Amino acid sequence: MDLKTYLSLERGRASALARAIGAHPPDVSRWAMPINEGGRPIPIKFGLPIEQATKGEVTRLELFPVDVIEKVWPELLKRKSRRARLDRAAASDDAQTPAGGTSDRGIKESRQVA
Repeated sequence: MDLKTYLSLERGRASALARAIGAHPPDVSRWAMPINEGGRPIPIKFGLPIEQATKGEVTRLELFPVDVIEKVWPELLKRKSRRARLDRAAASDDAQTPAGGTSDRGIKESRQVA
């Protein structure tokens, strides 16, 4: 989830997050705004503290562009690609007929016999 959404879910979240990470509440609010609307980029030193304070609801992968992630936390991209591979594998498993189950063809054939 992006920071703006996280902060909007509950009144006082910007202040609580600011206290938790040692930042000023107006700064946290500006980080959630788009740059072209007066927002400010999130300082890198607050990436991990935000992720920890939000209990992973807002991640560094969502807070920073890929080029920053590659330079500062390259291990996150490895985890992300591994997770994507696991998700694809799980999705392909879901599409298979369960073990011991029957296909639609078997059901249709048994109906015709009866």
